[in-house]
Amino acid sequence: MSHHFERKKCRQHPLRAHMECNDSRLFDTTNNVTYFVIEQFYRFRYLYSNVHPFLSFILCVLGLLANGVHILVLTRPRMRHSSVHTVLVCIAISDMGTMTSYLMYITRFEFMTDKEGYSYFWALFLKCHAMLSIALHAITLYLVVLMAFIRLSAMKLTTSRWLDHTRALTSAIFIALFVFVMCVPTLLAHQIDETNRELTVNGMYYKYSVGFSTLMMQNGCLLMKANLWLTGICLKAVPCLLLLTFTIALIHRLRENNEKRKILIKEERAKKRGDFTTYMLLLMVTVFLFTELPQGIMAILNALFTTQFHQMVYLNLADVLDLLSLINCYVAFLVYSFTSSRYRQTLFSLLPLTRVSYSGISTRQGTLKSHPNPGAKTLVQRANSVEVASVRSPLFDKSAATTRPNSAQPTDF
Repeated sequence: MSHHFERKKCRQHPLRAHMECNDSRLFDTTNNVTYFVIEQFYRFRYLYSNVHPFLSFILCVLGLLANGVHILVLTRPRMRHSSVHTVLVCIAISDMGTMTSYLMYITRFEFMTDKEGYSYFWALFLKCHAMLSIALHAITLYLVVLMAFIRLSAMKLTTSRWLDHTRALTSAIFIALFVFVMCVPTLLAHQIDETNRELTVNGMYYKYSVGFSTLMMQNGCLLMKANLWLTGICLKAVPCLLLLTFTIALIHRLRENNEKRKILIKEERAKKRGDFTTYMLLLMVTVFLFTELPQGIMAILNALFTTQFHQMVYLNLADVLDLLSLINCYVAFLVYSFTSSRYRQTLFSLLPLTRVSYSGISTRQGTLKSHPNPGAKTLVQRANSVEVASVRSPLFDKSAATTRPNSAQPTDF
C-alpha cells in the first residue's frame, strides 16, 4: 500500500513504462505470449480502478464501525483482563488507523483528484500515508503473532507471565515502536516535488506531487532495492513464517490435549469443542497468511526485478493488495462474533434491545433462558451477576473449563 501516487500517473503502454535500475530481466518482452499476459495486467488495472475507490470507501466506513464496536466489547469489565483481548484491542486500534488513513486517501486522491497537483499539506499527507499504510498493517500482523505466542505459552504453563494483560500491552507497544523504526526508510524513499505554480491575486500558488526520491534511484536503485528487501522480509515474510510456526505448534498441542481429555472423559461434546477451537484458530491464521504472504513474495520480487516486475505486475495489482489489507481489518471482529458466545453475550448487553429478555442464547455455562415472571432476572442481569474467575478467549479450548487433564491448560483466557 505504499505506491498509491504511482497509480495516479498517466497510464502508459505496458512495455514502455519502466524504471531503469540495471537489474535482471524477468520477462522477455519480445515474446508474444508474455506481451499478451502483461497487457492483460494493465487492462485489469484499468477496469478494476473504476470500482476500487467505491468498494474501498464502503469497506473503510463499515470497518471503522466494526472495530469501534470490537474495542467497546473487549474493554468491558468482564472482558478486559485477558492478555489476548488486550492484544486484540491493539489490533483493532491499528486497523482503525489503517482504514482512517486509507479513507482520507480515497476521498482526496480518488474522488477529488487534481491532475495539476495538490497543496503541500496533501502532498505531505500522501508521503506519510505511504509509510503509515505499511507500518500499521505490519503492526497488525506482528500483533497476531504475539497473540499466537501468548496462546502457546498459556497452553504450556498455566502460570505463564504472558497471561498478564499489562505485559501483553507493553509488548504491543514495543512491537509498534519497532515497526515504525523499520518503516523510516519508506518515509525517506519518497519526496515532494513541485509540479506547477501560478500567479494569483493573493500571490504565488504552488502545486505538488509525491514520487520516489532522487537518492533512492541512484546507483541502480540500490537504496530502493534495500527498502523493498526490508519491507518484504522484515514486515511481511518473517511475521508470516512466525505465525505459521506458532500455528503448527498450537495445533500439535491441541491434539495432545484432546487425546489426554478423551482418556479422562468419554464425552463426545468435549471432542467436538476441541475440534471447533482448532478450526477457529486455523480460520484466523489462514486469512492472514493468504492475504499477507503473497504481498511479501511480491515485495521480494520487486527487490530482485525492480525495473520490470514493479511497473508491469506490482503496480497493476496494487489496488487488489490494498483491498486484501482492508479485508484483513475485519478478521478478528467477524471471527469473534460468529464463534464466541461470551463475546456475543457482552455485545448484546450493550444494545438497548437486550433490555428485553433473550431466550436460548448459548453461553459457556449452558443455555440461559428467560422467565416470564416479573421477578426473574434478564439474561444480561443473570450473566453480569456471575463471578468471572477468568476471562477466556475463544482461542482457548472451551472444554478445558470442565476438565483439566494436566497443568498445561491456561487459566487467563
